[in-house]
Amino acid sequence: MAVKTIRIPQDRYQDHDNDEKVKKLKKEITNFRTLSIHQNIVDFYGLCFNDGEAMICMELMDLSLYDLYLVVHDKEKKFPEEILGYVAVQVLEALGFCKANDFIHRDVKPKNILLNTRGEVKLCDFGESRILKDSLASTFVGTVAYWPPERFETNKPIKEAIQQNALIKEDVFRYDVRSDIWSLGITLAETAYGKLPFTDDKGAPILRENNQQQNIVTIQHCIVSANKDELIQRCFGTLYSKDLTEFVGMCLEKLDKRPKFDALMKTNFYKNFKENVKEDMAAFIANYSDQDSPMDDSKFTIEDFQIKRPEPWTTI
Repeated sequence: MAVKTIRIPQDRYQDHDNDEKVKKLKKEITNFRTLSIHQNIVDFYGLCFNDGEAMICMELMDLSLYDLYLVVHDKEKKFPEEILGYVAVQVLEALGFCKANDFIHRDVKPKNILLNTRGEVKLCDFGESRILKDSLASTFVGTVAYWPPERFETNKPIKEAIQQNALIKEDVFRYDVRSDIWSLGITLAETAYGKLPFTDDKGAPILRENNQQQNIVTIQHCIVSANKDELIQRCFGTLYSKDLTEFVGMCLEKLDKRPKFDALMKTNFYKNFKENVKEDMAAFIANYSDQDSPMDDSKFTIEDFQIKRPEPWTTI
């Protein structure tokens, strides 16, 4: 079992506000419990409170999509389209279920797509951005990198918000379920490319380890001014099928042209991998040796994927 601990923001002079924060957290967890019945969403086991902290108990998976693609690219291998398609279909199924329950995930990224040696693909981390409103300056750049262009349309420039340490308010954003679709497109591009699919003005890759505030401003510029054709060419080149690149291109359209789930589920890419969901993710992780794969000479074991989870994650 995995236990995630969340510190509940407290105001020593505002007991009513503190109670409201706890009520909102409980409401979000109720939503999570409802969603976790889906096969592509991590199971929820329970919630408890202790000394200003909420401890969320959920299913323990073996690794994230981020962990997997790091190992693949570290071996200088192409990430197989069959596995990418398998993951995309499973995530789209989970997002479609969320949408059917009037819920937007809003934090789709490789680290929130979890895998296990049984070949299961599951979304995690639901609702945290709704529960804990961090300042823009303290928002992890790895999350901001998956925001759609419309999410940057705030009531003040992002640089000014950083300088003033301003709170991000939900009502200043213009987005719907298509925000998750954009994030899925960026996630697929990153997985194929092996790193964030953005470059700075000099053409150098934007790295997570660089100055955080500077990166946020740079990434905002990259996202708002993104040319999807250039991004797709950079990340996929000629190594992947037209069906895949067209699917990602649909995900990365501007809001007014971006399709919703029903349209994506009618694409050839989705239909092909929906019919081939028996693609053995478990065998890929365990053996990495499918003879039809471009990585047929490579093998690895699950020890390659030992996850060093930073606090506040613990396992019990």
